[in-house]
Amino acid sequence: MSTNKATVAIFTLAGLATAQGFMDVFRDELSRQLHSRGLAVSASASLYPYGDWSRRAAYQLLEIARDLTDIHEKVWRSVGAGAAREQIMQATQAGHTVLLIGHSGGGVTAVQIARQLISAGHKAPLVVQIGSPKCPVPVVWKDRVLYLSLVGEDGRRSDPVTRFGRWGGWVTGRSRVALWKRNAYAPGAIIGLPLIGSHPDYFRMQPPYVNEEGRSNMNQTVGAIMEWLERRLF
Repeated sequence: MSTNKATVAIFTLAGLATAQGFMDVFRDELSRQLHSRGLAVSASASLYPYGDWSRRAAYQLLEIARDLTDIHEKVWRSVGAGAAREQIMQATQAGHTVLLIGHSGGGVTAVQIARQLISAGHKAPLVVQIGSPKCPVPVVWKDRVLYLSLVGEDGRRSDPVTRFGRWGGWVTGRSRVALWKRNAYAPGAIIGLPLIGSHPDYFRMQPPYVNEEGRSNMNQTVGAIMEWLERRLF
């Protein structure tokens, strides 16, 4: 375990038609746990790159679809792109470890931002996608990306949003023949969470979103992220 403690800047990115404050309690709990481990959280903000639920959902859905399908072109068309990018860039330039956590379509935006930062010569941020559509992650920094999805009793993904998109791509092997691989550009870590509920419920804390062991959806979501961060920040 490293003795060099990082200074972390946490940014949550909401998806389609999200209420203001939807990820605030989750972000505060994650910050609290990082603080308890001796890490300084230099910045903490909730961002709404597609707008909140007061903006027409049809416009937001179109922007998310464009970001998802045009991801290789580094196109980020969301309405709040400028403000979100500026806050994240400031933390990056200050030398902080940037942690981007996107729920739903916000997870697509998080990968887009990471691409832009790396293209500009900055260190790749840590990215967590929660209940997000699948989008290609470059192999060279996939180990800095965690993907969380809700699963049912059979272990299969039960969050309908995670069925959209793809990780597949063409890969050239030793024979120099291009082959299609279903998970060629998947995140480095993919974890299924046996939560109660569905797509909006990853951050629930109260019954009925508490399992027989007394662990809420929030407990399990934060716990999975902290376990993944253990090998990267501490």
